[in-house]
Amino acid sequence: MDRKMDRKMDRKKNKNRKVVRMTKRIQINSALIIFGIILLYVVMSVILSLRKEPITTYKVNASNINNNIICDGIALRQEKEISSDKSGYVCYFVRDGDKVSKNAAVCTVDETGSLIQSVEKKDADDAKFSSSDYLEIRSTIDTFKTSYSDTEFYQVYNFRNTIESKVMEMANQLIMKEYSAQGSTAKTTVRNMTAPESGIITYFTDGYEKLTPETLQESDFDKTKYTRKSLKSGEIVESGSTIYKLISSESWSVCCYITIDQANTLADENSLIYSINNSDAEISSKYDMIRTENGYILVLPLEKYMIDYVDERFLSVEIILDQYEGLKVPNSAIIEKQVYKVPIEYLTAGGDETASNKLYVQSTDEEGNATVKEADTTIYQKDEKFIYVDPVSFSDSDVLIKPDSKDTLQVSKLEHTTLKGVFIANKGVAEFSKINVIKEGEEFTIVDTKDRLRQFDNIVMDSSQVTENQIIY
Repeated sequence: MDRKMDRKMDRKKNKNRKVVRMTKRIQINSALIIFGIILLYVVMSVILSLRKEPITTYKVNASNINNNIICDGIALRQEKEISSDKSGYVCYFVRDGDKVSKNAAVCTVDETGSLIQSVEKKDADDAKFSSSDYLEIRSTIDTFKTSYSDTEFYQVYNFRNTIESKVMEMANQLIMKEYSAQGSTAKTTVRNMTAPESGIITYFTDGYEKLTPETLQESDFDKTKYTRKSLKSGEIVESGSTIYKLISSESWSVCCYITIDQANTLADENSLIYSINNSDAEISSKYDMIRTENGYILVLPLEKYMIDYVDERFLSVEIILDQYEGLKVPNSAIIEKQVYKVPIEYLTAGGDETASNKLYVQSTDEEGNATVKEADTTIYQKDEKFIYVDPVSFSDSDVLIKPDSKDTLQVSKLEHTTLKGVFIANKGVAEFSKINVIKEGEEFTIVDTKDRLRQFDNIVMDSSQVTENQIIY
């Protein structure tokens, strides 16, 4: 029994000695490797794109740049202040800005105030303004609202005075009717004031009445310190005080304060063209300049248009100089590209359009064989003597061939120059396009419309961010 057990044990040991243990090998899957490479590429692309500054494009639009000078002007007129010889309530008969003849009635001075009191006692229906009166007031308010600016808040006070004057003008019409109705009764206490000569009537004072271009100071142009008093019906006037102003001459002048640099800009001009208060009308006149401590007083004498601005002291004047129109591009988008200057006689001029405006070069291959082929290059510009071409398609060993001649020109001997341009990004690639600068500004430049660049093209905003032919998106 024991022997049998021993034999079984020996057979089992021998069987175990025949078992060979195999080392496990890692199976490499090619699909897994490709997936890993793609994943790594995507991750790196995302990281690089996040670290990279975004490329901004700019849509080109038509615009203009001008050298116009815009300045504040002071209107100086021959204004005569008419004073009252008695105290009382003043009532005006003439609208502000109307022209009167000599000895025409302008206003009355009522010592007792009976005239105004009788108007106030009238039935309310008789004292109503007409619909046209209300429309005139609304129009004045709308005009002020459209031109209002927080930086010129002081104009609110002038607006208030203007509205008050208009309302009083309308009330004056009612007083005139009552004065006529009372007849001789009103004349006993009412002094009738007439115009000493023909002219235009205005109802405000501001202390500028006696100023001349020679007596103007720089401080007179400070509108924040300007005060204006409106003369209104119904107010009490003292004897000797101003009750209205009379302007008897159409001759007047607009005086502007300008800097020394602006004066130098105008020095060579014989006459100036300008507009007043953004008017479409352009005025041409001679001018004079008076030196001040820090600048000049520009004097623009005029013989007409005075009545259009009779109720204004400060005017906005735009002196019209050179104006340039074209396409507006930011200065940051402009880049300079180096090009070759090729004598124009090397350009073919065949009758067939496919054969004209071509350059032909002779190249030598590695085996020393010479071949003539058409140059695949971009011609950016052409003038009477040269064409300006992209050098990227040439090598220094190339030789240009002159049509119908044995003359040749080594590319390495071509003259270099630079052209200004921008990168057009319409197709997602930074393509260089030459521009012809018309006028440079501080931030933008106006360029000609005759080149490849067109309105609504997208260009790279900052040309330093890209290189030519770089894929943008």
